[in-house]
Amino acid sequence: MAYHFKLETVLGLRRNLEELAQQKLARELTLLEEQKLRLAALKQQRQELIAEFEEEKHRQMLAPVFAFYMEGIFRKEQEIETGLALVEARQGAVAQAREELTGKVRDKKVMEKARERDYQKFLLAGLKKEQNEADEQMVLRFGRKGNLH
Repeated sequence: MAYHFKLETVLGLRRNLEELAQQKLARELTLLEEQKLRLAALKQQRQELIAEFEEEKHRQMLAPVFAFYMEGIFRKEQEIETGLALVEARQGAVAQAREELTGKVRDKKVMEKARERDYQKFLLAGLKKEQNEADEQMVLRFGRKGNLH
């Protein structure tokens, strides 16, 4: 008789849920990296704009051009603040996805442990059955009184 775990479908479901949680975590990590790259690009653009502004300050500059640079630098700083908020939000999403994955892994391990215990019981029952059959054959061969003649 072959071994069959009664909760195999539940174990399969737990494995699938763990895999989905892993994929979600990978997706969140990718999005976080993309957001960090965007933030770094914004900071680089701001630095370039400030450097260009500093270079222009050495020459004579009209008031509208000065206002244009100031407005541009201000907007870049606002974009960076928004980018920082988005990075923090992504980090929170990554932490949540990690926590979810940890829960799914724990649930799967519980089911695998239950399966292992059930399999050990199955093996033990098989050994007991073999022992009983061997005992019955001994009784049939030699009798119940222990006559070994």
